Amino acid sequence: MTAVFTACDNGNIRHAPSGDTVAAKTFAPIENDTIVPIDLRQITKIAFPKYRIHKEEPIIPDSMSLAADEETVSGGNFKATLVLDTIPTKIFYALVDSAAKKDTCWTINKFAYIYECKDKNNGQYQVTFSKGSTQIIVTHMNADLVKSKREKLKPEKKRH
Repeated sequence: MTAVFTACDNGNIRHAPSGDTVAAKTFAPIENDTIVPIDLRQITKIAFPKYRIHKEEPIIPDSMSLAADEETVSGGNFKATLVLDTIPTKIFYALVDSAAKKDTCWTINKFAYIYECKDKNNGQYQVTFSKGSTQIIVTHMNADLVKSKREKLKPEKKRH
């Protein structure tokens, strides 16, 4: 025996709403979450020539790839490109060279100046620039992301 159930709504056909079910303003970007102020003097203890933030983008941890569209630079994990107004003078590079002799956070090689340090919350900054260039790359990772990257880089222990 087979029973068939049907519903009758007096011949009315219902359509799904064609507009947004949630107002678009609900998803408007949070004001000031796309630019994080960067103070190179505070990070490196060196006064840089005048610069501006050209671009900032969030660093998306592998574990959060599903929520990548929700990540913003205000979350603390970001890569920024700064642009100096002018090419730094020889005096600036001499200042950096002098600071590097006292501060082990500096690494200077043939091609780049690199400053790596922890912030007060155990996050990590990296500031990189080349001599004669007006571009500076600043990367910041929060402590949890720094820790997860270190764990991935550790060699596996052999079992006996």
